[in-house]
Amino acid sequence: MSRKAPEPAHAENHERWIVSYADMVTLLFALFVVLYAISDTNPEKLEVVRTSLDRAFDVGVLTSTDGASPVFEGGGGLAPSLADLKLNSLKIVTEDLTTFASDTGIIGKVQVRGSADGVTISLADDLLFASGSAALRPGSQDVLQRLAALLNEMPNEIRVEGHTDTVPVNSDEYATNWELSTARATTVLRYLTDEAGVDPARMSVAGYADTRPVGDNSTPEGRALNRRADIVIVYPTEAEIIERFGALEDE
Repeated sequence: MSRKAPEPAHAENHERWIVSYADMVTLLFALFVVLYAISDTNPEKLEVVRTSLDRAFDVGVLTSTDGASPVFEGGGGLAPSLADLKLNSLKIVTEDLTTFASDTGIIGKVQVRGSADGVTISLADDLLFASGSAALRPGSQDVLQRLAALLNEMPNEIRVEGHTDTVPVNSDEYATNWELSTARATTVLRYLTDEAGVDPARMSVAGYADTRPVGDNSTPEGRALNRRADIVIVYPTEAEIIERFGALEDE
């Protein structure tokens, strides 16, 4: 009886490690591709923007609006977006003036709102002026001093605006609401610069009469909202921030 010949033993493959090694290399390659894709490819430009934003807004730590961890701290990290900086500026001004209005009993006389070009602080006209007058009321200086302390902590340009309702002015001194609104804005600007120490080079003034209402002029409440002095903390553009930082570098 014949015996079946034994099957030859398979030789052991000593190169199986190459497959594992190739898999690892492939995974590492994919990882670095992803890291490269989400990273900034121009770190020098990123550093210029981050530092210029830091200097322009004169802040060391920018806290997120929800109270979470800082966006950047101690000169490190990534530069926040201008939208974040604008929102943070609005938050700071709102919190400061809300506390002040509550402490001094002028709630409703001071309002803060964000706009496309800046943070606008609206002061009711009867907080600052008598009817038909551009002379400051006694005690209104305290409000302007508090505002000046806030403005002096910021490098931004400041625009002071005068606004009225549609009721014609009843005054021998001012022919129309144009003259009255401009005179009131100028009075506020002069106090901020001459008495409260705000740099005049940062300031500008405008009188808009009744052309930019925020309320309905057909109601007493709406007209009261429209009679106001606005102090606008103007946002710098990204180009202006980078241009300013470049000028600082050249000095």
